[in-house]
Amino acid sequence: MLRRVKLMNPFEIVQDRIAPERPQPIERKVVNRAARSTPVCDACGSDDIICHATAQWSNEAQEWQLANTFNQPAHCNTCHRDCNLVWLTLN
Repeated sequence: MLRRVKLMNPFEIVQDRIAPERPQPIERKVVNRAARSTPVCDACGSDDIICHATAQWSNEAQEWQLANTFNQPAHCNTCHRDCNLVWLTLN
């Protein structure tokens, strides 16, 4: 005599059992622990500067990141000229 258990698909048996709850994966956000800084104009010290650039989305950091600046100089909107950048540490 055949028993019903032997005729069942073994994958169906596993699906019918109550599986223990698995812990949800921990979301990890990339944290930049480096000191914060800001670029300023080397002539007047203003941080109101622009630079032509391309940004690329980072799936890991979940933010836009600078991809290229085309080797163009930055432009200061305060003294209205091309400028070199000086990086100042923020507190």
